[in-house]
Amino acid sequence: MKKLLFVVTFLTVIISCEKDDICTDTNADTAQLVIRFYDVADTDALKAVTNLLIVGENNSLTYGVESTRDSIAIPLRILEDNTSYTLIKDYEINDNGTPNDTTDDFATGNEDNITVNYVNNQVYISKACGFKNVFENVNFNVTSDTDNWILNTTIENNTIENSNNAHVHIYH
Repeated sequence: MKKLLFVVTFLTVIISCEKDDICTDTNADTAQLVIRFYDVADTDALKAVTNLLIVGENNSLTYGVESTRDSIAIPLRILEDNTSYTLIKDYEINDNGTPNDTTDDFATGNEDNITVNYVNNQVYISKACGFKNVFENVNFNVTSDTDNWILNTTIENNTIENSNNAHVHIYH
């Protein structure tokens, strides 16, 4: 009798749930900017960036060090209309000849600064999911310097709704 009561109660709860009561992973999250890295000499060939460090500007966010990545996904600011990062290729820490003293250590590598401009729209998903951000009219800029490792870029999709495909291609 207890099992029958449990089954009836369980089925009543399941049947009474509406579509808006459940938030699935496929539509709940604000997408990240997906960047794929390509060989500038062969624009169809993916090319990993060695020892890549990604640092968010205007905050202390260090996104990560990866040595074999040919693509990255990075978050965009939802309360701003732009986000800036420094991408450091061939990142290493130089211990300045004093391996036991970290106070004089410094980073080496080739730094390129990128800025992503966009229009941020909040889109209502459902009662369970709430809102997510969709970034539209995406514009991608690389600050020019005397030693850019990023040689060219293309915007593949100027609306960022999901993180399934690349939005920007970087050629190096």
